[in-house]
Amino acid sequence: MLFSKPIADLCYEDVEEFCRRFRENIRVEYKSTFDDNVKRKLPKVLSSFANSYGGILIIGIRANAGVPVEPFEGIAFDDPEPRLTVENICRSGVFPEPVIYQQIVPSQIEGNAFLVVQVNESPRAPHAIENSTQVYVRTGDSANPTTLADVPMIERLLMRRREVLGRWEEFYAESMRLAEKTGLLLNIPRLELRIGPLYPTETLIMREKIFEFVGDRNLQSSIGFQDRALRHTFGAILSRNDEMARYLNIGELGTLHYLEPLISTNQQIPGERNSIFPFWWITNSVLRIIDVSFNLMKRHGISCNLRIEAKLENVASVPFTLSLQNNWLACRPVITLTATVPASTVHSSETLATAAQDVTVELLYQLRWPFGKDKPHTREEIRPIVANEHQDAGVK
Repeated sequence: MLFSKPIADLCYEDVEEFCRRFRENIRVEYKSTFDDNVKRKLPKVLSSFANSYGGILIIGIRANAGVPVEPFEGIAFDDPEPRLTVENICRSGVFPEPVIYQQIVPSQIEGNAFLVVQVNESPRAPHAIENSTQVYVRTGDSANPTTLADVPMIERLLMRRREVLGRWEEFYAESMRLAEKTGLLLNIPRLELRIGPLYPTETLIMREKIFEFVGDRNLQSSIGFQDRALRHTFGAILSRNDEMARYLNIGELGTLHYLEPLISTNQQIPGERNSIFPFWWITNSVLRIIDVSFNLMKRHGISCNLRIEAKLENVASVPFTLSLQNNWLACRPVITLTATVPASTVHSSETLATAAQDVTVELLYQLRWPFGKDKPHTREEIRPIVANEHQDAGVK
């Protein structure tokens, strides 16, 4: 990461430090204005970042031969919504549209500001402009920072698109093998959560930092783990091998994997025919692991879209109670014929904490759908449950 924090948290001092550290290069570009000429160049600049290694564009900085010139005062934007303008330019001028992150950072000069635009390396590359006829990549030359990609480069970009999602599946397949080695039973009803970058293209967190993160006692306490952290080749795991075994694995790609057996309400072994599971009990775990993911991303300055998946496994014909009240024993149990019930959504890592309830509502709504014969609960009916659990969990 070029910035040491998410761009949503940037202040003037961060921009000032950045400009003193970086001249224009393969991942950095500056523009002194936001006029029509700059706007016409944005598709080339932003698509070339996405096609290469990602990068930062700062509008409001004057550069001489690629070197930022002090004082860094920003500009007064005539455009009332410059971020919306950039989004619309990407939407209409870059194909496919890249994911971008933006922040208006106030200057020390009243009325002036900087527009910081971040584009990550994209697994959807090649991104083309001019009606999909031109593909640009970065050169690192301040005089000519972009160049047309040749055929071999375009072939490499297409290969990157095919390979990137395989990294996600490789991590989780290996994680399941590690879970078995920690003693976790995988043939019983369980909750599984997977959270990580939508397009995991590179190592985001060094494994030493991951082990430090999972070894934090406050983290362990917040999600109900005993003081146990284990190292593995690409990260670190926490496990708790008692009657309430839980498992958390975090990898270098920023991917997080959580497993938890469902709890039998009559204290019998999960999976037995007469076990009944209160469906909404999973709410607390979902909220807490979302909070862990947010703090992981924030601590290591990662800004990206996250794929958030929740699954109920081995639940075919297992009775669940769906009462929205505390008298769940009075509620007639319901079942699903599906062994695996999936749910998924996508959300920005930068706003995951403030949107935790909305994300959880969406996941629970999808997980609830296949149970029973009656009309399923709406998102608005589920929302109070999530709000109450969010407060009880003490998640910030």
